[in-house]
Amino acid sequence: MRRLCALIAAMAGTASAQQYIMMPDSTSDAIMLFDPFDGSLVDANYIDLTTSGIASTPVNANVVGNQIWVSDQLGDGIMRFDMAGNHLGNIVGGMDNIRGFEVVGNTVYVSNSGSNNGAPGDAVITIDVGTMSITGNFTVGAAKNGDPFDVLAFQNGFLINDIAGENIEYHDLSGGWVSNFHDSDGVSGIDFPEQMNMSLDGQSVFSAGFSAPSGIYEYDLAGNQLNYYAVGNGLRGVMELGNGNIMFSDGNGVHVLNTSTGGVSDIVAASGRYFEVLVPAPSTLALIGFGGMITARRRR
Repeated sequence: MRRLCALIAAMAGTASAQQYIMMPDSTSDAIMLFDPFDGSLVDANYIDLTTSGIASTPVNANVVGNQIWVSDQLGDGIMRFDMAGNHLGNIVGGMDNIRGFEVVGNTVYVSNSGSNNGAPGDAVITIDVGTMSITGNFTVGAAKNGDPFDVLAFQNGFLINDIAGENIEYHDLSGGWVSNFHDSDGVSGIDFPEQMNMSLDGQSVFSAGFSAPSGIYEYDLAGNQLNYYAVGNGLRGVMELGNGNIMFSDGNGVHVLNTSTGGVSDIVAASGRYFEVLVPAPSTLALIGFGGMITARRRR
């Protein structure tokens, strides 16, 4: 999904774009949609997650094939929906306290922490897309004692954040630990890193820092810190917009940082989570447009 960002940068803000940014709101248990150019709200209730029967604390919604999968931290499972928002089923069992996840080819990589339900504890769980079954897991951290919170495809491998060591790590495609992409002291550097996302030009990595010093962190491709924006409190999600500003989420809602002025605009009140790109099927576009009209009327 994140590799679509370059396309969004070129096309967002035009009538032909038809891309959106989606984010779960863990208060309303709904998927919200936003404009990828300026972050404005398009639809506050694109998908009603309560129809799954397990929605409790949705964290990350991502496109998997022609479906939308949503990880739920307290629901201990992944909810599956079609592009029109119809519930297709849940993947449960073998997962506990799951957070962000990534899709690469026919495999989904899910960050896990708990050991209930037969889950492996602190590890990244692999799920086969075709069979929707767990195929294995791997640990994170040089000493294999890390606590993963998000997974990002990166340079023929993965970036995985470790909230125990406060680092962002590089792992190969088999899950093996290679190196610390960014080694943080957790005091002056990032502490409790949550969502990671690539910049639109693919030349840097953004990460949301949850604990103090909370804010938006930007690293070059070698893991060197380029920028730190001291915004928000308890950041969760982060994504660069087509206009060069940065969207971020926290427990109070969704906000946009103007990178030129340093000002922050509040977009919507919510318990904001992670951002991903959505390119909906043509048959669902009319539904999104209708939802956006309703949202606009409510905001007046």
